[in-house]
Amino acid sequence: MHSHLTRRQFFGYSAATVLTVSATGCGTLRYPERVGQARGGFDDVDWTIAGMDAIGLVFFFVPGVIAFAIDYHNGTLFYPPGQYGNLQSTELHEVALPAGEPSISMIEQTISNEIGQPVQLEKENFVARKLSSIKHFWRTYDEVSTNA
Repeated sequence: MHSHLTRRQFFGYSAATVLTVSATGCGTLRYPERVGQARGGFDDVDWTIAGMDAIGLVFFFVPGVIAFAIDYHNGTLFYPPGQYGNLQSTELHEVALPAGEPSISMIEQTISNEIGQPVQLEKENFVARKLSSIKHFWRTYDEVSTNA
């Protein structure tokens, strides 16, 4: 005996599934550790999460709005404070490297020891400059940013 779904049942199940998935919010699903964190400003928005929520707006308007609302309310729409987001607001810490020309692996190890988690640098994704003081960081950062 075949069990056939009626059109009404199909749409009911589909709507329930879409609403359930969107009600949890994309950021809430991908980054549960961010739930409850303080909401940031425009510079702190995680655009990957915002983009996924926006896709929900394009295909299913109401679920997309729900996803944005939940991610905003939970704080999962924003980068964690002090980790990403606006670099200008990040507190800087001076870390001395061993004397001589530091290698990439030496820089990785020094930073890893300082922050307590592994760091992997790729030649194309970072710039190393010798600074006489941490006070010169922002000037050097601005020079490198304008030349990139």
